[in-house]
Amino acid sequence: MKKALVSSKKSHATFLYIPETQSSVRSLRMPIWGPKVLAGILGVLVIYSSFSAYAISHLKFQYETSKKDIKALTEINNSQKAEIESLNLNAQKIQKQLEQNLAALEEVKAAVGLEDKGSEETKTKGKAALSTVSQAIDGNIALPFVSGNSYDLSAELSSLQTSLLSLSKKTMNQKTEIDKSVASIKDRLDYLRCVPSIAPVVAKITAGYGYRRNPFTSRGSEFHDGIDFGAPYGTKVVATGDGVVLFAGYQSGYGRMVIISHGYGLTTSYSHNSSILVKKGDKVKRGQAISKVGSTGRSTGAHLHYEVKLNGKNVNPAKYF
Repeated sequence: MKKALVSSKKSHATFLYIPETQSSVRSLRMPIWGPKVLAGILGVLVIYSSFSAYAISHLKFQYETSKKDIKALTEINNSQKAEIESLNLNAQKIQKQLEQNLAALEEVKAAVGLEDKGSEETKTKGKAALSTVSQAIDGNIALPFVSGNSYDLSAELSSLQTSLLSLSKKTMNQKTEIDKSVASIKDRLDYLRCVPSIAPVVAKITAGYGYRRNPFTSRGSEFHDGIDFGAPYGTKVVATGDGVVLFAGYQSGYGRMVIISHGYGLTTSYSHNSSILVKKGDKVKRGQAISKVGSTGRSTGAHLHYEVKLNGKNVNPAKYF
């Protein structure tokens, strides 16, 4: 019985609460394992609170890191936006330069009267290439991201800018070459316009360049330094090339005469005219009427005596027809 009572006392613990006032003493009797359970619960709460505090701290750290990443990404995007605007401006300049190049090519073709079969294909390819670049800049063509999950397009923008600069340099070089070609072709065309390359009158040639029998005495021979055209009286005579009138008047032996300087050491003369339609200093174009056929001066009948001189020496006019 005594052993049972001792065992029962050991299995419980009593807590006394004695207030300072004169109220009654209070006691709390609980099993001996109660404090252990409370201590365990408190331990669990402490551990849980520690983990919670760590989790909150980690989340706060991630939040601050995300804010920094967003800020950095925003700065990168703003910088890339400026780069894209700059590249777009460069693309527009290149577009304008290419259009000028194409216009220059068209001018050359129009000037020489030629149509390059490959020009349209070249033009189409050039426009398509530039369109691709422009679309890439405008965002119409997807650009690849760099490795990983980064959205930084610096490498792509740098590559695109390098390509645009290279294209711009090539375009400028192309423009320079075209300008040189245009200038050369214009000079050539100016020369061709000035060269006396057409007949001065529509008529049959009655006397060629070189030695011939004297038309006045029919005896012996003389050197004929031009070509005679047997045209009817009053037939229109035209300039055989662009030039400036050096002389327009009467000259012994040649009658009413017009002399035109074509530049490049070339001059032409038109003699025995019945009337003169130009005056000294006039600028004339190929095919422009300058006089009318007559028989003034040393002449056996209505005709045009036509001469060509190169650097002051007579040459056969037929070589320029």
